[in-house]
Amino acid sequence: MIYANPVPIAAACQMGKDVVEDTLRTIFLAIKDMLKFDHNIVLQFGFANINFVNKAVKVVFAPYLTTEVKDKDFEQNMRRSTAAVSQTWRTNTRENFFRSSMGTMIRNPNQEVNEALMRKTEALKWMSMDMSSAAKFDRQ
Repeated sequence: MIYANPVPIAAACQMGKDVVEDTLRTIFLAIKDMLKFDHNIVLQFGFANINFVNKAVKVVFAPYLTTEVKDKDFEQNMRRSTAAVSQTWRTNTRENFFRSSMGTMIRNPNQEVNEALMRKTEALKWMSMDMSSAAKFDRQ
């Protein structure tokens, strides 16, 4: 459900994702059942009204929304980046991050220490496997 993403809804409601998914599914099933039994439905959202009358759908958007979208600067303001896609793929995001203010606060990890810890963890894993496989229980 892209139009009603349960993850941000669950975060805002401070509920589990599964609860929100079940609720959304139930709401849409209820709408479907009501339409099946020839009920008219009017869903009023803040930005639009959706009317189901005689199984026909009509959507009316709020006037402020249509004037905002028709504005000539709307598309320019909504863009996340004005760079060309070819340039975006060539950009080294790691370098850009470490040049940013957040990137200067975070230090690069010490590669030698990380490798030593990784080798120790791998050795412990092998030792624990060896000890568990070497043990033999005799029942008498």
